[in-house]
Amino acid sequence: MSLSRRKFLIRSVQCIVACSVLPGVSSCRGLTRAEEERGAGYEALVRGIGRERADIIWYASFAPSSHNVQPWTVTVKSHDRWMIGSAEDRWLNEVDPKNRELLLSVGAFLENMVIVANAYGFQAKIRMRTQNAFDPELLSIEFKNAERVEYPLQRLLERRTLRSGFKSDDLDPEDVSFITGGDENCFYYPSFSKQAAWLDEATVAASRQQADRMNVQEELARWIRWSDSDARKNRNGLTPESMDITGLAGWYVRNFYGADDVLNRDFRNASVERARKQVTESGGWIVITSTNDTPESLLEAGRRFERLFLKAKDRSIAIHPMSQVLQEQPWAEKATAELRLTRPLQMLLRVGYPRDYPSPVSLRMPLDAFTTIST
Repeated sequence: MSLSRRKFLIRSVQCIVACSVLPGVSSCRGLTRAEEERGAGYEALVRGIGRERADIIWYASFAPSSHNVQPWTVTVKSHDRWMIGSAEDRWLNEVDPKNRELLLSVGAFLENMVIVANAYGFQAKIRMRTQNAFDPELLSIEFKNAERVEYPLQRLLERRTLRSGFKSDDLDPEDVSFITGGDENCFYYPSFSKQAAWLDEATVAASRQQADRMNVQEELARWIRWSDSDARKNRNGLTPESMDITGLAGWYVRNFYGADDVLNRDFRNASVERARKQVTESGGWIVITSTNDTPESLLEAGRRFERLFLKAKDRSIAIHPMSQVLQEQPWAEKATAELRLTRPLQMLLRVGYPRDYPSPVSLRMPLDAFTTIST
């Protein structure tokens, strides 16, 4: 809701009083994820396909996605043959009109599936079913018994996007090598490089342009769960905690903010200023390319991204995808040449060593919200 300056001050004072008189009061914390709570949807899936296969889907659901829309769907054709696709009501038509970022997210989801399947002693065979990014069924995955591959599955639960609290130190070359695995489609630009300077400037400019696009802001507003009740109802989207709005500010926005506030000029200006501050507090950028722009190649780029992301915490490296440059013209057209790349650019990751690496807070949808058993 839109508030006058006077009402804003009154409510701010009320918030300060409440939180100072009652330190640590639970109302100053929003709804956050509990990793060990699988929910009723999980138990129903266990009854249908068994615990290990249900775990494959559950762990996979912790993959990252733009606006945390969690666009993936799973249709269980048989115990060992599933179809993976996307749900149209979770597409981002304004910032991702070609479903490019959607395919990257489904690729991250797929990577999690393969990791968990291997850890449980299954080999995962993947077949593309379409070359249309808007097809509700994208690929099939089949499981066969195989040797177990050891993997610390807790990594999937602890992965978190960090947006603030970065140190300005560049990444150690050994750390870069560890998280990228020497992949020829991953490139690191230290903060002092010309490429990083261009990305910094372009990200702020693209953010400013995006803030002026009301259709983009309206789409963003639909995916922000300001109140705990909305967060509990949807279990997806962006919460104040996932946007690093905590404590007193978090209490205030959870109780007094709504979709209209996202459209206010002050809020949009603040978003641009936040992007400006973020790019000045980082250790540079990691960019991810793909062989081409086909759905198969984009899915593989998403898998590559997730492999990198899952290793990041082991070296205390913060990852913050910032896609504005790839979503706005003319920067999207200029980026490949400015970064001296020869392959299509798919992801831009602001990276750095964080001052703190808190537990993940992004919500997860129940498994029965995106999984169907058709056997």
